[in-house]
Amino acid sequence: MDDALDIMLAGEPVRLFADRALYWPARRRLLVADVHLGKDDAFRAAGIALPTGGAHQDLDRLTALIARSGAESVWYLGDLLHGRHIDTQWTQAWQAFRARHAGMDMRLIEGNHDRAATQAALGIQLQGERVQDGPFVFAHAPCTDLPHGARLAICGHVHPVVRVPGFRGRFPAFALVDQQLVLPAFSLFTGGQPVERAQARYGCLAGHLLDMGATAPPARRSPRRGRPLHS
Repeated sequence: MDDALDIMLAGEPVRLFADRALYWPARRRLLVADVHLGKDDAFRAAGIALPTGGAHQDLDRLTALIARSGAESVWYLGDLLHGRHIDTQWTQAWQAFRARHAGMDMRLIEGNHDRAATQAALGIQLQGERVQDGPFVFAHAPCTDLPHGARLAICGHVHPVVRVPGFRGRFPAFALVDQQLVLPAFSLFTGGQPVERAQARYGCLAGHLLDMGATAPPARRSPRRGRPLHS
């Protein structure tokens, strides 16, 4: 196992990182999904005691991935935000992060939690719900209706996790199913939707990537939050 893995997707070389990100060298683009900035703030606003600093930790991880990959752009595949709370502690972390990468192109494929993205003054481009580029369609939620010329959707939303024999608990995973690669949630403060091992193609285990060693079979239905992925 290593902390990064070079693979081919739809005829394109890409690199997967155990820290829950994908890099597309042809575009020098780093892709992450489900950062959920402000989720811990929303929980605290609801009276649930949680430690602070989650946004700082996640954005520091992202900074390290930008440096390591050599990315010239970052695309967020939905749910960069968690909800309507935009004047909370995560904003200071984001502003410092954006200032650190002031010259970098950053874009958001809007997800179901990004309703406040327009008024949040993120300093990034909003790209709508789907963008086709080369053989890929970039979206937040899984989509099976690929446009002409696209061979694979790259998305998030599901937060796939998998059990690995010999290890306790569940681990974030890159799930390959039904003409789509579903990225694991980037935020460390998220739950997960269990997927079958044949669909959880690469598991993220304590800083290492595990190739699950199976080609995902065709799926009878596309993955959705709150529903199992069946092969």
